[in-house]
Amino acid sequence: MNALLALLLLAATSEPLPEHVDIPNEHSTVICPNQAAAQTMLNQYYRVQPAPNNHTIDIEHFFAGLRATGCSQDAERKGVVTILSAKSRATVELAGGTERMLRYEGRDEAGKAIAGIVSEDGNNSFPRTDLARWLSDRTSNGWLDARDAQTVTTFYRCKTPEAAKSVVSGMKGMEQAKETEFSKKLARSAAQQGCRQATDRYQVTALLETAGNECGFECYIDLTALAALDRSGLQVGLIFDGSLM
Repeated sequence: MNALLALLLLAATSEPLPEHVDIPNEHSTVICPNQAAAQTMLNQYYRVQPAPNNHTIDIEHFFAGLRATGCSQDAERKGVVTILSAKSRATVELAGGTERMLRYEGRDEAGKAIAGIVSEDGNNSFPRTDLARWLSDRTSNGWLDARDAQTVTTFYRCKTPEAAKSVVSGMKGMEQAKETEFSKKLARSAAQQGCRQATDRYQVTALLETAGNECGFECYIDLTALAALDRSGLQVGLIFDGSLM
């Protein structure tokens, strides 16, 4: 009975797992020699300087902690780390808001045991798919807004996602075309499919097709066909230059 009670109490007080239990290879995590070192690192070395230097943790103090504990920022690991259990959490108060740090026990893809610390909020929001990465780089919370003065000039709305995809597919083979030639063909193809200049805001739901064009010095077009919803919830197609240059 006492053993059972102890197990129940342990389960009741254990930390819940995070929203995402995978840490992608591209996302940063601190790896420590053991849980004791990780706990010391989390408790003592994730501090923030007073304002106005409180936009991130105290980097100098953080690296001193790595040296003192034997922990390492992005130590060698094999692929994705899977979080098996959450050991403890700490909240860091930054100028832009709070950030939750998670001490965890996990394993990498080679089966190596990991005692680590990761930004729970950062890992939860880390883009894990092509669509998520595209949205993270090019949209505001998944929305493209043609009313924005900074919006690129290549932004068409089509009646269907299939029409947008057809236009972009037809632009393949022009990977080194002059910008004017590319733009003229795009305008003709868009008009033939009934696409018009976008004038509103749209929530992107899928990537359908891309066609790139290295059009000259500091000139690159990353033409992308998208499925999206307009503000009324109607499904539409978009043609958008997603180049980041």
